Amino acid sequence: MDPALLRFLDLVQRELSADDVLIELGGKPPADPRAVWCALPNGARLVARFAEPVGERAELAGRLSELSASFTDLASRDGGLRPSHSGSMRRLDDELEGLALRAGALGAIVVDDASPVVWGTSEPRRDEADVDYALLLARWADDVERAGVNLIDLLDLDDAALEQALATTSLGPGEREAIAGHLQKIRERGSRSPMAWRRQVAIARAIDRVRGPEAPESPAHGRFITQHDQVGVYARAFANIYRLILAYPGPFSEIQAEGAVQHALPLIERLVLALPPIDPHRGAKILHLRRPS
Repeated sequence: MDPALLRFLDLVQRELSADDVLIELGGKPPADPRAVWCALPNGARLVARFAEPVGERAELAGRLSELSASFTDLASRDGGLRPSHSGSMRRLDDELEGLALRAGALGAIVVDDASPVVWGTSEPRRDEADVDYALLLARWADDVERAGVNLIDLLDLDDAALEQALATTSLGPGEREAIAGHLQKIRERGSRSPMAWRRQVAIARAIDRVRGPEAPESPAHGRFITQHDQVGVYARAFANIYRLILAYPGPFSEIQAEGAVQHALPLIERLVLALPPIDPHRGAKILHLRRPS
C-alpha cells in the first residue's frame, strides 16, 4: 500500500482518537453504532471505528468529511510539478509529511534564507506555494484576527453571509471592506476545506516568523522556537542556507518536535541537496543557490 495513504489513515485515527480507520470499497455502509463513515470521490468509504458507541455522530461525521478532503489532495498532489522534478520532490514531500505526523505538527516545510522557493512541503503543491505568498497570507490573517474575527470561519462564508457576519462586529465600514478584500484575494487562489485552510494559514504564519520582516536572525545551524496562541513554530537551520520549519496551531511539545526533527533531518538534508536548481515562478530570475560542497 502507498506509504502516504497509510500516513493519511494514521492522521485520521489520531485526529479523531479512533480505534481504527480504514477505507472500504463495495458492500453496505457500516451500521455499527461505534462507526462513522463518509463517501470518498472514488466511490469508496472512509470509516472510523471507536471503542464505544458514538454520541456526537453529526459532529464526528463532519470532522471525518473535512479530513477526507486530504484524501483527494493526496491522490493529485503531483499535478503541477514538472516531470524532471516530480520524483525527487515527491520523496522529499513524503518525508516532510511523515515528519509532520511524528512531530504532531500541522505542516512541515523547507525554505532557504533568501529566495521565494519552497523546496519541500508536507502539503499538496499548488501554484501559490511560495514564500512571497505565504508572507502575504500571514499578514492578511493577522490583520483579520486583530479585528477580533476568525479568519477560517470567514473563508467558509459566501459573500452575503460574510457581509452579515462583518456587520455584527464593531468594525467600521473601511475595516470591513479591507477584510473582505483580503478574503477575496485568498479565495482567488482556490478553495479548500476548513481544515486545509487552517493548515495553510498556520504554515504561512510559521514562514513569516522565520522569514518575515520581523524575523530574528538565525545562526547557520541554530534553532528558532516560538510558542504563541495563534501559531507555534519549530525551525531548524541546516546546510548553511536552508530552514526546516514545523508549524503548529498554538503551543506544542518542544521535546516531541526536537526528537522527530533529529531523526528526520539527515535524510531531509540529503534529499534537499540532491534537488536540481528551481526557477521561481511568475517570471522571476532563475535561481542557482550555492550549496555547500
